[in-house]
Amino acid sequence: MSVVPSSISLSSGGRRKNRALMTWQLVCRYSQLRASRTPTCCVSMSSFYNTEITPCPSCACGCMNEKNCVIGNSALSRVVGTSRKTEGSSPVKRCTQHMCPVRVHWHVKKNYKMYWAVKITITNFNYNFNYTKWTLVAQHPNFNNIAKVNNFKYKPLLLYESINDTGMFYGVEKLENDGLLEAGSNASVHSEVILEKNRKTFSLNHGWAFPHKVYFDGDECIMPLPVSYPSLPNSVLPVSDISRLVIIIQILVATFHQFI
Repeated sequence: MSVVPSSISLSSGGRRKNRALMTWQLVCRYSQLRASRTPTCCVSMSSFYNTEITPCPSCACGCMNEKNCVIGNSALSRVVGTSRKTEGSSPVKRCTQHMCPVRVHWHVKKNYKMYWAVKITITNFNYNFNYTKWTLVAQHPNFNNIAKVNNFKYKPLLLYESINDTGMFYGVEKLENDGLLEAGSNASVHSEVILEKNRKTFSLNHGWAFPHKVYFDGDECIMPLPVSYPSLPNSVLPVSDISRLVIIIQILVATFHQFI
């Protein structure tokens, strides 16, 4: 809080100016630790070039026990009851390995000559909590060349004038995905993001295609360790080496038949 020059207000239909005795300026900052002592979201990853899925880190938002989560539908009916609530109620979470209310899944979907595509899926694991007017913020070096965003709205966030690597995604009211509904069959929203390649920087190696940071409703999501990111499969032999290998096998087969 700091003292600034006194503000002026108008009265009598704008004909009189009244100067305040003193004016203060307040700067408010969001504190994730004050909002929640435990993380509220996590990130999982997958790719078209690797069948393995990198899950959210174990116990990312707390560890599973019978007191803070629900395993089956029968137990859910006893805990939640017939009335479903929204914001302001005590969350009843589905028992998961990560125990996060929200999971963001980043899937590297396609790799074209000039473009590449990512599918982003947000899933709600709360049984009695809807996220209305949710927002998702992600940081990736290729966000300066986004060509198209399907299903979501997108707005670049220029944190620094020379760097454009952060963007905000949010739902579309007409598509009815601006609300992330409670856990169940409709508890997910998704979008496909198509990005134009920069030949100098684009790579599928060393996890470059995955985000640096992800935020949901202002809270930073827990990311997997970089060593667990989906990796490229082992490189295959070049065509020239394969041709040599075929020739060698043919020579060995011919030599073998000579001694039969």
